[in-house]
Amino acid sequence: MKKPQQLAGLDPAEQLAACLKVLHAAEETREGTVKEAQLRAGAVFFDVAGPYLMWVRDNSLYCLDDPTRTFERWLDMIWGYSPSQCYLFMDAVRVRVALGLAGSEEYAYKGTVLTQKHIRALAPAVNAELPAGDVQRLWADTEARDGKATEDGLRTTYRQLTAPKATPAISAATVTTDATNTDSNDSFDSSDRSEESNESPDVERLERWGVNEKLREIRAELEALQTRYSQLTDGGLAPLDAADAERESKRVRALGRWFTQHGTVPVDSVVEAEIVED
Repeated sequence: MKKPQQLAGLDPAEQLAACLKVLHAAEETREGTVKEAQLRAGAVFFDVAGPYLMWVRDNSLYCLDDPTRTFERWLDMIWGYSPSQCYLFMDAVRVRVALGLAGSEEYAYKGTVLTQKHIRALAPAVNAELPAGDVQRLWADTEARDGKATEDGLRTTYRQLTAPKATPAISAATVTTDATNTDSNDSFDSSDRSEESNESPDVERLERWGVNEKLREIRAELEALQTRYSQLTDGGLAPLDAADAERESKRVRALGRWFTQHGTVPVDSVVEAEIVED
């Protein structure tokens, strides 16, 4: 790079062109450096702030001095960030953990800068507590199919990954025969019940498969509701009746807490017991 004094031998137009070239290059370098610093600072911010936000929310610390205060209201009063931004911060924590970025200044995954759109697309997967390997495979499959990981691409891959699988094939004749045998057995001894099920294994298998199908349907409905709610809060438009909106928001959160507390289903278990002789 020439020093300004070295431009003296050029005509004025050439001197101006050389000066502008250096000025533009310096500005691009500065902007690039600032942008990278912001991205690194943002990555650290997610890792540090996100877990504390979740702690305040999960332990209801936001309403210590006012039991009627909501988490969203507390965020607005104390911090100034919108609820949608703060939920994004918390989702980012889980996403960065799943992608192996947590605890570092790294702001890109496999060379792609992790944006808010990526976090929103991956949030359903991490909030559904998919293993980190599945989340990373979701990203890899999207890149392999589309050439890059975009919000729409990640959402499509997630839907494919969690789509209901085909119902196990069970012959109609077998089901009919077993059902007939079951229907004919109207009475039973309780002692026999402990030895073998009164229902056909195939019929029971279909019924148990129905439990899996119903859970997938509920999960899909909840994801759709999550998207609708995010669109509503991100819209920035205040409701006409604020009191009514607050009541409805509380009911929505109450339903969310119900799912958190009761979102379990029976699972098969094997209990090993030691026989003790008298």
